[in-house]
Amino acid sequence: MNEHALLHSTVSAILDEHIASARDEAARDGWSSRLWQLLEEAGFTLLSVPEAAGGTGGGLRDLAVVAQACGYLAAPVPLTENVLAGWALAAAGLAVPRGPLTFVSTPSAASAPPASNGAQSHRVTGQLDTVPWARAARSVVLITAVPGTPERTALAVIDPNDCVVLPDANLADEPRDTLLLPPSGVELTPLPADGLIPSSARLRGALARTLLMTGALRRVLDLTVRYAGEREQFGRPIGQFQAVQQQLAALAGAVEQAQAITDLAVEALEQGERANEAIMAAKTCAGQAAAVAIAVGHQVHGAIGFTTEHELHLHTRRLMAWRDEDGSDSDWSAQLGVWAGGAGPDGLWELLTSHPPVGVAR
Repeated sequence: MNEHALLHSTVSAILDEHIASARDEAARDGWSSRLWQLLEEAGFTLLSVPEAAGGTGGGLRDLAVVAQACGYLAAPVPLTENVLAGWALAAAGLAVPRGPLTFVSTPSAASAPPASNGAQSHRVTGQLDTVPWARAARSVVLITAVPGTPERTALAVIDPNDCVVLPDANLADEPRDTLLLPPSGVELTPLPADGLIPSSARLRGALARTLLMTGALRRVLDLTVRYAGEREQFGRPIGQFQAVQQQLAALAGAVEQAQAITDLAVEALEQGERANEAIMAAKTCAGQAAAVAIAVGHQVHGAIGFTTEHELHLHTRRLMAWRDEDGSDSDWSAQLGVWAGGAGPDGLWELLTSHPPVGVAR
């Protein structure tokens, strides 16, 4: 058994044993603090964050294994948000505290007026919308542009206890809260010119969301294939009917396609070769696969798949929500089109077949 298979076996064992109670806890509190504690104690919540900054080290492939396992079982914990916050803090040269942490990236934010003594004010004010898991977080890490200097990036570490938290949720009932920042604002720390930038942070967020989506896609496929083999009509399992087999084949093809391009995006970011474009393609492909999974999963399951008692909705509602979070497939498709079109007719072939380290998402 290789290291990634062992990692998958370990995290899956934790999730399998505790997911039922975690879902019950999430139904009451919006998330599972108990499951989070178990994952944190096992060192899974800061994978790929450098040990020197307080993370647990490892590579993106390690993170991919754990994130996909959490997506597969709809684990109600802010795992990827915690890792994104850890990445941002490490890039800023700051220590990463114990979580749970959450992460927000925005091109710009409202800023406080200059100080009365004329000193430049670097404070963010107002509110932050749709903050993932804000009610559960010990700290919210914000990446935004320095007010008045959009080419420079700043970071803020926000204590939710200093804010007013207005609970809200996405389609899957995952916390997506509004934070009303204190009237005095929150201090922004400008980052080095070569540090993490909002566009790169957004791409990392898209990759993290895609990892969760590929796990959920795999679960919808497994549930649907199993149900098609169990449910009988006219004296035989519905999976033996050609029309159902065609739907299952379409679903399996979409899932494998999304998995393949996601694996490629993880490898591209690790190696620093065309990571931006690979991540855009992966999020686009996962969003398109989600449409197939939602349609086929519910068509094959029929009425039972729409009940709250059945597991299917936990995954299809997440796919509905996640396909629009961190950039929708149409958003990223448009950016990919701009990238490809910019090469012109003479440069497109070279653009598609060469592998220089361009557009690297830091």
